[in-house]
Amino acid sequence: MNKVEHLGDKQHNYGEILFFALFIPWIACIILAETTLYGECLCHLDTLWLLLMYFFPFGLVSIKLLLFDKMELTYKTLLLLIMCIFGFQFFNVVWNPDLYLTVLCIVAAYGIDFRKILRVYLIESVLLVCMYTTLAIVGVIPNIINHQHGMTRYAFGSIWCTDYSAKFFFMLLICLYLYSKKMGWFHWIGLVALSSVVFYFTFGKLDFICMMLALAVFFFHEQLQKQATSSKLKVFWQKLLERLAPLFTPIAAIIMTGLTLAYSPSISILQKLNDTLSGRLRLGHRAFSEIGMSLFGQDVTWIGMGNVSNDQVPEGYNFVDCSYLNILFTFGIFAALIAIGVFAYIAFHNRKDLHLVLVVAFISLNCIVAHHFAEMAYNPFWLVILAKKPEYSEGTPLTSILPKKKLSFSTSSEKGES
Repeated sequence: MNKVEHLGDKQHNYGEILFFALFIPWIACIILAETTLYGECLCHLDTLWLLLMYFFPFGLVSIKLLLFDKMELTYKTLLLLIMCIFGFQFFNVVWNPDLYLTVLCIVAAYGIDFRKILRVYLIESVLLVCMYTTLAIVGVIPNIINHQHGMTRYAFGSIWCTDYSAKFFFMLLICLYLYSKKMGWFHWIGLVALSSVVFYFTFGKLDFICMMLALAVFFFHEQLQKQATSSKLKVFWQKLLERLAPLFTPIAAIIMTGLTLAYSPSISILQKLNDTLSGRLRLGHRAFSEIGMSLFGQDVTWIGMGNVSNDQVPEGYNFVDCSYLNILFTFGIFAALIAIGVFAYIAFHNRKDLHLVLVVAFISLNCIVAHHFAEMAYNPFWLVILAKKPEYSEGTPLTSILPKKKLSFSTSSEKGES
C-alpha cells in the first residue's frame, strides 16, 4: 500500500468514526423527539436540545465533509449550500425540522457503508423502543390511550398509537432488507406474531396491512430466489421489479393527490374509500382550500391526535396523514417534487438490488396513509443516496456522479511505480 492509499484509508476511518460518533446520539435524539419522553423531560432542555438537534450536528457534518470526504471542492460547496438552504427553510419559513435533518443525515452518510448504518440504526431503534415502551407501561412517561371501534389503543410512549405501529413497520423493513436472505421459518413466523401483537395493542390497521404485505412479498421473493436462474417466473419477477422500480413513489403520490382533489361526499365510491382511509381524503381535500400550496413551504399549524389521551377529536383537527400531501403543504411544491424524484431515483439506480426496490415499494405504499416519508426517526433509507454499497459496482446515486478528490501527496518515485 503506497502513501496515497494509506492516507485515503486513514481519512475514511476518521470520517467513519466521526460519523458514528455523531449518528448514534443524534438519531437517539431524533427518535426520542417523537415520544412522550420528549414532552415530559427533554423539551425542558431548551437551548441544549436546540444545539444537540440542529446546530451541533451541522458543524460536525460540515467538518466531516470538508476534512474527511474525498470529493472535489466544488461538490463539497454544493452540498454545504444545500444544507444551508434547507436550514434556512426550517428556521425562517416552515419551522419543521424533518427535511433539514434528513438532508444533514444524507450528507453525513457520504462514503459510509449503508448496511452498517442500517444495522446500527436498527439496534439503536430496538433498544430505544424497548426503553420507552417499558417507561410508558410502568407509568414513568405518559402512555396515550384511545378507544375506537370498540378497541382500546395504546401508544406505548409514542405520541400516537399509529406512530408506534409505523415505527415497527419501518424497523420490519430494515430487518427484511438486511436479513431476509438468511431467515428461516422461525423468523418469519416470529415477525408475523410480533406484527400481530403490535396491531392488537395499537389497532393501526393500515400499518398492519403494510406489514403483512411486506412479509408476504419478501417471503415470496426469497422462495423465488431458490429456484434455478433460468426459471421463467424468477426472470419475470426480476424484470418486473426493475422496470417498476422508479415508478412506485411517483405513482403512489399521483394517485393519492388525484383522489384527494377529486374527493366529494356526493361521489359514493370516493366516500367509501374515504371511510376506509379514516377520513384522509376529506382532510386532504379541505387542506387544499384552507391551507393551500406554496412554492417554498409555509408555517402550517397541524392539529392532530398526538399526545391526546382521550377519545375527543381536538377542535380544528386538520392533520393530513398522507406524506406526499403533508410535504406539499408544509415544505412546498419544489420540495415535494424533489423528495419524490430523489426517492424514485434511489429505486431506479439500485434496481438490481431487488430488496431495496421492494423496500421503496412498501414505503411508497405506506406513505399514502402515513406521514413519515421524510422523517429520519422512521425512514433511514434516504441515506443510501450518498452512502456506500460495496456489493454493487454501480456505486450509489450521487457518489457515482460526484468525482472523488485526487490526493497529491505521492512522491515522484511512487508515481513512477505504476
